[in-house]
Amino acid sequence: MAILIIDDVPVTRKILESFLKDGGYTDVIQAESAEHAFKILGLYADKDDEQPAIDLVLMDIVLQGIDGIEACRLIKNTERSSHIPIVILTAYSSSEHIETAFKAGAIDFLSKPVNKLELHARVRSILHFKSEVDRLRDREKRLVETTTKLERANVLLERLSNSDGLTGIPNRRYFDYMFKKLLASATRLAVPISLLMMDIDNFKLYNDTYGHLAGDDCLKLISGAIHDTIKRESDFIARYGGEEFAIVLFGVDSETSEKLAGNIREYVFGLKIPHSASTVSE
Repeated sequence: MAILIIDDVPVTRKILESFLKDGGYTDVIQAESAEHAFKILGLYADKDDEQPAIDLVLMDIVLQGIDGIEACRLIKNTERSSHIPIVILTAYSSSEHIETAFKAGAIDFLSKPVNKLELHARVRSILHFKSEVDRLRDREKRLVETTTKLERANVLLERLSNSDGLTGIPNRRYFDYMFKKLLASATRLAVPISLLMMDIDNFKLYNDTYGHLAGDDCLKLISGAIHDTIKRESDFIARYGGEEFAIVLFGVDSETSEKLAGNIREYVFGLKIPHSASTVSE
């Protein structure tokens, strides 16, 4: 599986390559600009030429010359490279930048500085689904029946782009999409809607004390606890940020949502997750 890193900072490229090789991904190619990447991907090659042997692109949103957003758009709009998934790397936290990246064709994003374990999880999941899609595409050339399977694989790939790679719950992208729809529906139907934002106290200290693997387990445990508390199909939770979760409650007023928030807090408290470095009062 070949992975192309596009970043104009040599140190960043070296760090990402080191992270990937630690995860077992040895076929790593570097490009210092979008223009260099286009040559590697063969964007200007003849139509009959072989497709580029790149399975995943990790690209910084800020590049000299053609920026990451425009480069993403060009890659996805070119037939020979449109099948390659692109993950945008960004130090920006605003939803505007992230939404622009998704509109340009990115399948996912990673915040900078990149966490090694999160990088491994995202890359592993995306390459797994891309491998499945590629396998079905090859069979489609020979069997008409493969078309149905290909559609299913594309659905799985779309689901992946809407899910958090670590916890399996909806990600920020899906939250932004669904919240707009639910808010519009609530306004049209004149029914209440509640939004709960939950944050894990002292999570950085937890990672520093117990390590990132324990931090990942903590996030999974808490997301599972929240999921177990939310019963209705019309409600959903999402991982909003690193240790932040969003819960949308359709048709629920503020009083009821406040009680539910208390229930979630008690449920999480009942997990008795140890945190010796916590500064939160007993």
